[in-house]
Amino acid sequence: MKNRPIHENLDTSFVNLSALIKYLRRRQFAGYVRIELSGYEADIHLTAENQLKVREYDHIAGRVAEGEQALQRILIRSREPGGIINVYQTVAESEVIEKTEIVVEKPEMIKTDPIPAPPIIESKPLAAQTNGANGSGKPKIEFPANAIVSNIESEPAKREETSSVPKTIFPNVPFEFTNKVEAKAKQPSLSTEDREMLFNLMGELLGSVDRSLGMAKLEFPTAFQKACAEISADYPFLKTLDYGKGKIYYADANTNPKFFVAGILEALRRILDKLAANSKFAEVHRYSIQKILALIHQRRPFYDKFSMTKPLEKILGV
Repeated sequence: MKNRPIHENLDTSFVNLSALIKYLRRRQFAGYVRIELSGYEADIHLTAENQLKVREYDHIAGRVAEGEQALQRILIRSREPGGIINVYQTVAESEVIEKTEIVVEKPEMIKTDPIPAPPIIESKPLAAQTNGANGSGKPKIEFPANAIVSNIESEPAKREETSSVPKTIFPNVPFEFTNKVEAKAKQPSLSTEDREMLFNLMGELLGSVDRSLGMAKLEFPTAFQKACAEISADYPFLKTLDYGKGKIYYADANTNPKFFVAGILEALRRILDKLAANSKFAEVHRYSIQKILALIHQRRPFYDKFSMTKPLEKILGV
């Protein structure tokens, strides 16, 4: 089996990796997708049985990991601009062998120059060669009879020894090839105070848009719930998250804060995009943008702390 390139050098700025994976799975694609960013690489293998096998290489953090948590991190990192995505399809070797044109020369074009016969070399036993003077007056060098034999006999042993070398042959690698990082990723990385602050900031942000849509008698909670359902495959925690009257209700304290922020902002982006696409709600969209910009200006130190500022500015196009 060989890997045939299907798409190469796709920029992460223009490719939605999650949508690409879903598309390939629907087509029962067999192969893998490789993501390359600064100090970060990842492979997503798709099998013929429509299964995913994920592996990430974070060279900066010194981490190699697999599994669902690794997939979630890959989807987040793939949103960073300037990265490269390559898609390779696994095919049989016979499918990638190119056909070559066979040219048959005409009889009159074939050269008929005689082929010289090979020279006849008279061999003599090594034992018969001595270090004495020969006809040319130069001393002969005698090689031990077992010199070549011993080398040949040692080759199988070397090959056998090489094949028995364990796969872990890098004792000084600064990280372990294990999935212990998955357990660490599930541990709470925020204090109770910071977690409450993050929830309040997110509730305040959603509440401002909620009030803006309420002026046009639009149901923001319903729209938010629908947007969360659309992306729940990429952000599973949204299935258990609830919003109401400027408050966020979520019980799991083990969710990675960056992953948490990315999921909610993606749902918010979808709502704003739908408002912008409908000229009937142009005023509501403009008013919502103004409210969000005002919050960014007022809460910037806190938004910076939880990595909210840049994603929001990207959504708003500022």
